[in-house]
Amino acid sequence: MSRKTAVDARVDNQAMPKLFSCQVLALLGIVVGLSACQPSLNWRASQLEGTGLRFELPCKPDRVARTVNMAGQALELSVAGCEAGDSVWAVMSTQVSASADRSDLLKGWRQATLQNMRASQSNEAPWQPERLGILPGAVRVKAQGTSLQGQAVIAQAVWFSHLEGDSVRLVHAVVYQNKTNRSSHDQSADQFLESVKLP
Repeated sequence: MSRKTAVDARVDNQAMPKLFSCQVLALLGIVVGLSACQPSLNWRASQLEGTGLRFELPCKPDRVARTVNMAGQALELSVAGCEAGDSVWAVMSTQVSASADRSDLLKGWRQATLQNMRASQSNEAPWQPERLGILPGAVRVKAQGTSLQGQAVIAQAVWFSHLEGDSVRLVHAVVYQNKTNRSSHDQSADQFLESVKLP
């Protein structure tokens, strides 16, 4: 795996200084570091352990769970991620109290991610796949920026939350891609993000 890919994989976690402690800065990098690079997309159903959240990834995911500090609480962040097609794919999730300001948490997570990748262009729109029902505040973003090494990167991502018992689950799904083959990237990003399903 190239150093560029490993750096891009860490972008998301390094982008959350206000939400997460430094423990999680390399979490996604660890997941991707465990993955073997794969030349083509091989879509498969995946699920985050301990949740009913299901999605498709184009490669066999590695999984990491770690306790992190978020909103003044010690929370378990689960990550499933892999590298395929010169892209890094990941789904991250944690639970917070139903009384937490989930809208503010997701907004902060999103803003920090874009700031960290030095986004020069960003398109944001409400995200509401029909099969997921109503998810107030759900957002999809496509942004162009640079990796920590200054290489061009496109991020396509969603942030949303949903009730899960007496708690709220926060979810972030993202793919980091280089700037070549944009039409192919859009198609594969759509397939990934639209594959997310709740219990």
